[in-house]
Order: sequence, then C-alpha cells, then structure tokens
Amino acid sequence: MAGVNAHDPERQETVSRRTMLLGGGVTLLFGGIAARLYQLQVADHQKYLDLAQENQFNRRVLTPLRGEIVDRFGAPLASNRKNFRVLLVPEQARDVDAILDKINKITPVSEEKRARIMREIRRRGAFTPVQIADNLSWENFSKLNFELPHLSGVLPDVGETRDYPYGADAAFVIGYVGAVTERDLAAQESDEDRLLLRQPGFKVGREGLERTYEEELRGEAGAMNVKINAHGRVIEEMTDSAVPPVQGRTLTLTIDSELQAHAMEVLSVPAERMPDEPQSAAAVVIDVVTGDILVLASTPAFNPNDFNVGIDPELWKELNESPYKPLLNKPLSGVYPPGSTFKLISTIAAQRAGVKPGHSVHCSGRVWYGNRYFHCWKRGGHGTVNMKDALKHSCDTFFYDVAKTLEIDVLAETARQFGLGQTYELGIPGQQRGVIPDRAWKREYFAGNPAQQPWFQGETLSCIIGQGYVTSTPLQLAVMTARLATGRAVRPRLVRAVGDLILPPPEAPLIDVDQDHLAVVRAGMNAVTNEYGTAARSRLDDPEWQLAGKTGTSQVYAITAEDRARGLAEPEDLPWARRDHALFVCYMPYDNPRYACSVVVEHGIGGSRAAGPKARDIMKAVAEKDPASRTPLDPRSLVRISGARES
Repeated sequence: MAGVNAHDPERQETVSRRTMLLGGGVTLLFGGIAARLYQLQVADHQKYLDLAQENQFNRRVLTPLRGEIVDRFGAPLASNRKNFRVLLVPEQARDVDAILDKINKITPVSEEKRARIMREIRRRGAFTPVQIADNLSWENFSKLNFELPHLSGVLPDVGETRDYPYGADAAFVIGYVGAVTERDLAAQESDEDRLLLRQPGFKVGREGLERTYEEELRGEAGAMNVKINAHGRVIEEMTDSAVPPVQGRTLTLTIDSELQAHAMEVLSVPAERMPDEPQSAAAVVIDVVTGDILVLASTPAFNPNDFNVGIDPELWKELNESPYKPLLNKPLSGVYPPGSTFKLISTIAAQRAGVKPGHSVHCSGRVWYGNRYFHCWKRGGHGTVNMKDALKHSCDTFFYDVAKTLEIDVLAETARQFGLGQTYELGIPGQQRGVIPDRAWKREYFAGNPAQQPWFQGETLSCIIGQGYVTSTPLQLAVMTARLATGRAVRPRLVRAVGDLILPPPEAPLIDVDQDHLAVVRAGMNAVTNEYGTAARSRLDDPEWQLAGKTGTSQVYAITAEDRARGLAEPEDLPWARRDHALFVCYMPYDNPRYACSVVVEHGIGGSRAAGPKARDIMKAVAEKDPASRTPLDPRSLVRISGARES
C-alpha cells in the first residue's frame, strides 16, 4: 500500500481554500459587529440617548388651584384651604391591606372606602400615588406622621381643597364640587385633561356656578420632570425645569354676601304664632337699574362643605326626605301660585282691555258666576272699591268682575311681557318656567282630552287672582316687580366678571305699555304699605326709602265641609303641608325705584303676616347698606395666584 504524499498539491489547495473561507467569514462577522457598534454608538447616538432619558425621567402633573368665587365687593364665597391628606404608593407599601388596617386605628377607613382605594390602585397602577384619606384634623395628621416609620409607602401631604366660608347661606348660588366619576373622564376631549382629572383628590363642579363655570374655574395644569430608577421610584424632582400650573379664573358675582347672610337669617326666623314651626322660604332682591341680583336666598339649605368632604349617608337621606326641601333651589326651581301678587299684572291687562281706573265694583264677599260662588278673601266684603282700592285691600271681587269679560290671551301676554313664564341666563341649572296659561297652552296641555281643550271663562276668574293654572317662581316675581317699577324689561344677572373680563349689564329696553297704566299699579302698591292697606305693618319708617308692595296668599288646599265638621275651619288648623303659601313683592324707593324684592314663605298662610314683615326686614338692610352707592370690586385689580401643588 503506497503512503500518502504530504506534498500533494491537490490536498494543499483544498486546505488553503477552507482557510480563506473561514477567515473571510470571521472578517465579515467582526465587520458586521463593528458596523452595528458604529450605528449604535455614533450614527444613532442621539436617538438612543433620548430613549435612555425617557426611561430615566417621568413627567408629573401639577394640579392648579381652583379659581375663587367672590361677591360684588370681593368677599370670598368659594375659596381654597389647606387639606391635610394621606397618599399611598402601592408598590412601596407591599401589603396594602395591612397598611390600611394600621391607618384605620388613627382615622376611619370604611369598607366602602377600602374598596374604592383598591379599585383606584388597579386602575392607576402600583407606582401612582392614591389618596386614602383627606380633610384630616391636625391631631390625626400629626398621629399619622408620628407613625410614619411603620407605614411603608404612606406619604403625608398638604394639598388644597374647596372651602365655602358662608356655608349654607350661599349654597344655591355657588353649588359645590365633588369627586371625579368615570362619566367625567369620558367627557374629556384630551388625554391631558383626563390625566389631570385622575390626580388624587381632584374635584369638579357638581351644582350651581361651580358646575356651569367648571372650565373657567379649573385652571391649567402644570408639569414637572422627576428622575426615576429602574423600579420606577422617584429619586429626584427637577424643579428648575417645572412648568407651574395656572390658577382658574375668579368669578365675580353680583351677590352682596352680607345681605345674603342677613336674608337667610330673616327667612329662618319662625312666625310668632307658630314659634316651633321651621321656615321654608325664598327671597330675591334685584337692582332694578342694572339687573344685578343682590340676594338669592333659599331656606332651609344644605352646607356645600358637607359635599366637599364626602357627605354622610345619613345626612344625605335626611336632606332628601325633609318636607322642607333643603335641596330645592326655591327662588329658581320652586313654583307657586302667585296669588294676589298677580293682581298687579291683572290691573295692567284690565286697563289694556278698556277698564278705567275709576271703574267701581261693590264687594259683598262673593260673586255668582256660572254655577257657583267665587269668594273674596274677606268674608264680609270690602264695600264699593275702585281699581286702586282693589289693589290696596286686595279685593278679589273687583277682579272677578273684570274677569267676566277679559280675554285670557290678553292676561297671558301681559304676564309674559313683565317677566313671568320664562327663564333667565344666570349660570345656575334647574330653573322652572312656571305656567302662564292661554288658549293655546290649554289645547296642548289637554291634548288627550278634547272636551277640556276649550277655554272656559270661569277659569279666567281663578287665573286673574293668581290661582287656577297660574304658577311662578320667586325670581320671576322679583323680575315682574322690577319691570313694573321701571317700565323697562329688566333682566337679572348673577355674574359680573369672569377673570378680568367685565360683563356689561344686560340691556333693559322700554316695555310697550301705557305709562298711565303703570302709574295706577304703582299708586296701588304704595297704598298697600303706606295708606293702611294689607301690608301696613311692612312699611319702612324712613321717608327716603318709601316701600311700595303687594301681598299674596295662594291656596294649597281647599277646606271641605268634612274638615269644618272636624274643627278644621281655618288654614292655621290644617297640617303644615296643607296651609296656604304667603307671598310679598315690593320695590323702593317709591318715587325713584332702585331695588325690588320678592318673598315666598311656604305654607306661611298670610302674605301680610308671614311674608311682608320678612321682606320689610330684608329691604331695611338693603336701604341701610345701599349697595348701589358703594364701588364694587374691579375684577382687573385681582392678582392671579399660580398654584404649584403636586399630585
């Protein structure tokens, strides 16, 4: 067998070829690695530097302070106060349930609140702080700080929360704020807005002006970069590059907070004859020149601070079930038959229909019309009265006589011309129109009952004295009085300025009405209070502030023969909810009108006894303060404060 030739040329050629291939492959491999390293470290250096910084830094939202709401002279009605609260970072807590158990020993953490906290943790993630308690007392806040070494992941924090210095006095004007809901989040147009609303403890407007002006009051969020480690923990706050939040705009109102508080106190005083009976009442005061609402009072009322901190379920139940309706904004949403205050409108309508001021009627206490008697409030009658006397003594019989031939559409048109049956742009939702009936209204109202669609003249006899289908709100009655006093279409307003934008008073053009017709009404109103009419006890002694007014009593329940047999012969004998409403409208001064007022006392029985004296006391305070003579706050002088609270 021949041996292998070590110098075989063919064999050497094969080995050399393999060596070259291997060497080429290695060269290509290292060349690719070098190229990739060049790309990463040189060509794409900036790209990966940016990504690395994004991993290193996180952007945190800074919540803005909510804009304040102030009265016409700058007194705060809604502001911000310090809120001692506790946040929890779930990732740092390790055992959230155990931490909540420890906190519960210092400040209560109910099962409902615990469930909410766990939902928030699942929604926000382990590294986002979640609020677990707020509005803590200084004592409890101090205890939590003392126990902090044993509460891993717990962050004590001093934030801001809404405060209502006047409490219930301005509740129905201001409204209140509440926690953010899923519906609120869904309504936001941008991710930035949703992110802001997700911040711990953030509140949004729920009722009143807080709700209507939410966008203006909310402000603009700020932002700050924070340096984090690989686990997501914050290790440094980059305050130098932070963008501070901008506080929401200030709302300047027409309300006079001192008069508002006084009116609430006056309305809350029980009647002398029923000292143990709580008062459910409303009052509105308007500057008849500018339309500014100085007082918008409703009692009893809720305290908006109770909603801000999370209302107690028992209190919420009590507010909802109370027969005195503390959650009802009575000046705007309470509808009542206007009673004899409507006779002011009826007097204008009668003159338009051709009835002269000297027209006289003999009142015997009742009138037969159709198939029944229509009774005057005074059983023995008023004797012979003319138009002015009919207003002075509030004689129903005079107006029954006029109503026999008065066209209901003329009465309705006059009522609407003077502000009844309509709503006004005030920024507070929930206004009611009330009812000013005419032939078209009745056809629509009884669309399913053709037999009831025609207007019967006997119905006009009820409507002309402010009963029957007619209903109105206290705001509408105040507007009606302002228009009767001035002859102008006064329109009410509540907001004087948004931020430094001053809103001009709404225009008040002349009403198309005969001035002689208005003069008769004004003379009648003056006689009511100053010539021993039905509201003589409500006159003001100051000759510079002569008060002109009109009483009203609207029937809620008709006493039956069975009631009389049981000894329930008078309204005072009935249960509270069946007694008549008491009303009073007025303006002053008589010769140079500046302020108009309406007062409604639910189930107060008599306008002269229950509503008139309250209106007198309110208007006396208005005269003493005379807000129109004082310089209101210039919103442009307010200094905007930038909040820099972190959440």
